Amino acid sequence: MSNFLDQLIMEDVAAHCPKQFMEYHKCVSKNHDDPSQCVYRRNDLSKCINANVPTVQRVMSQCADIMKKYELCIKENMASRTINENCLGILAELRSCAEAQMQKDGTRPINEMFVYEKK
Repeated sequence: MSNFLDQLIMEDVAAHCPKQFMEYHKCVSKNHDDPSQCVYRRNDLSKCINANVPTVQRVMSQCADIMKKYELCIKENMASRTINENCLGILAELRSCAEAQMQKDGTRPINEMFVYEKK
């Protein structure tokens, strides 16, 4: 089910923040060894997503408490590089909440909307 959510959000980001999305990914590709060089681009992308991407806005309004809990976990575990050990459960909870919101709305990724019948 998380592929559903990932695809849906990526489609929305690509549709509503294409420039920021491309600039960030170009920067990460060029700075693969030190992605911290791309903080400015990541912040631009985040601002655009928060302001313009409907799926993210729905998730943020309905799953805000879990989102805050996950962000805090990342901040607390970044330096020790223990995010995977300590935050994956919260991420699973966040994904579950987000997927529930998308299902309530009946939102589906674009590739699931086109079903071709065999003749």
